[in-house]
Amino acid sequence: MTIEEEIFARSIPDFAKLVKFGFVKNGSKYSFSGKFLNGDFTADVVVTSGGDVSASVFDVQAGERYLPLRAKSRQSAFVNEVRESYRAFLRKIKNACFVPQPFLTDQANRIAREAEKLFGDKIDFPFSTAPTYGVFRNPENRKWYGIIMNIPKSKIEKPGCVSKRGAKGSARAGVAKESLRPGAVKKSVDKGRAASFAAEEAIVEVINVKIDPEKSIELKKRRGFYDAYHMSKKNWITIALDGSVSDSLVIDLLKKSRALVSPRPCRARS
Repeated sequence: MTIEEEIFARSIPDFAKLVKFGFVKNGSKYSFSGKFLNGDFTADVVVTSGGDVSASVFDVQAGERYLPLRAKSRQSAFVNEVRESYRAFLRKIKNACFVPQPFLTDQANRIAREAEKLFGDKIDFPFSTAPTYGVFRNPENRKWYGIIMNIPKSKIEKPGCVSKRGAKGSARAGVAKESLRPGAVKKSVDKGRAASFAAEEAIVEVINVKIDPEKSIELKKRRGFYDAYHMSKKNWITIALDGSVSDSLVIDLLKKSRALVSPRPCRARS
């Protein structure tokens, strides 16, 4: 995650406020140049019409891009001072020109707005240990019918994983191949580890909804649907909010989930 992604997460630009702040519109982009850390550094900030923020930072005295800013290995007191000053510079822009949003992805924010519009249910953030997890509750009984979370994608999807049985077989095959081609297996393992680490770094926003068990089996054959994360895999399902499932289908399933947790009318006694 870049510094810009970190600072501007969960927010969208107000383009009128960008212009008022001093940004200049050029086509579909808005640009601004400003100094920070006593004028020793300049940041050229670009905001796209889609809300993406990027920037180039320059050392004024050296007249060149300040590369240590983004080098994680550079942790000197001065480099960290530049980073913190740059973050403060970006926060000033965010506070003046951006509107807070509850979730990371556009789809999650759309789903939350549509749910409030349809049901009148405002999303709740009840967890102090996971303050970004938003819960949909049925107001009649306070039962959950949905929860939006941002989690490592590897928690729900592990590309290349095999069963324990398959893994043992692969290991045995690897030993045989290694004896024939020294180094070949090590390269393959190194690539696999790198891919695994990359997958673990990826964050995905998801929603869990309650569902009919038979319907769940069919949906999990489709892209974007997974075994429920941290909930009953029989009665709940996890949906990736990355555009792989349409808004209309997510809302339809959320509506059905709400109905499943609704209080049932009492039967009249005979």
